[in-house]
Amino acid sequence: MSSGSYFPPAVKRVDIPKADGGIRPLGIPTVSDRIAQMVVKMQIEAELERHFHPDSYGYRPNKFAHQALEQVRKRCWQRPWVLDMDIKGSKMP
Repeated sequence: MSSGSYFPPAVKRVDIPKADGGIRPLGIPTVSDRIAQMVVKMQIEAELERHFHPDSYGYRPNKFAHQALEQVRKRCWQRPWVLDMDIKGSKMP
């Protein structure tokens, strides 16, 4: 991979029906591509983890939603306000 000779094969596209009648395309990678992704993940994860904030819980190893909720419960008693954001998923009324 480090030589630049690895090129991932095309993913298999599967259309998933949505509740509103539309479809959502889903790409399924090959086994060899999943192995390549895991190799890269194992190599860079330790280095990248050092740069994340300790209170960042999304898609992190050994971090779980229940831990995030516990942290929220603790902090709710420390401040008289709460800030909640979902920039990508938010919809304007």
